Amino acid sequence: MFTHFFRFTLLLFAFVVLFAACGADDNPVADTDNARADAHADADGFILKVDGNEIYRQFQGTHEGSITLKVGEELDVLAIFLDHDEEEFYPESPEEEEEGDHDHDEEEVYALALSEFDSSIIEIHLHESAGDDHEDDHEDDHEGDEHEDEHEDELAEKFTFEVKGLKSGETEFKLQLLHGDHADFTAALSIPVTVTP
Repeated sequence: MFTHFFRFTLLLFAFVVLFAACGADDNPVADTDNARADAHADADGFILKVDGNEIYRQFQGTHEGSITLKVGEELDVLAIFLDHDEEEFYPESPEEEEEGDHDHDEEEVYALALSEFDSSIIEIHLHESAGDDHEDDHEDDHEGDEHEDEHEDELAEKFTFEVKGLKSGETEFKLQLLHGDHADFTAALSIPVTVTP
């Protein structure tokens, strides 16, 4: 009887020590580093829009749609990212979220990267960020809604790129979301493009 009591006490003591040693900081699932978690885009897909109309969608390895244009035609294509619930969002670093601040290092900023396409069939150009051009346009008497709309427009401009048809044919390209010197998101599938005469 004493042996069972001794074993039970020893086991209970070991459990208490182990439990006390494991605090919230030791839990790998707990979000204890909010700044780091917020600094990376958690995208599971994206959509492409032209003139407000969705032309392509890729989500968790499935896709539908394509980009189709004529030789000589230029399309402004907007990329909007999708979270795990397929809700749309624009990735922002904490520095960008704070009052639309435009003065930050390249390492902190999100940007698109488009690659692996046939440059004899299409030409792709990223839009220049409109943030620097509009920095002086922000006046103190802007209301909150107007400021939010301007900020949304600047983000849309940042994630817009131009596709130009050079000659008839088919190609595809890869889309990545860069965060400084690394990719936070890489499309699982290449985006198909068809150029018609």
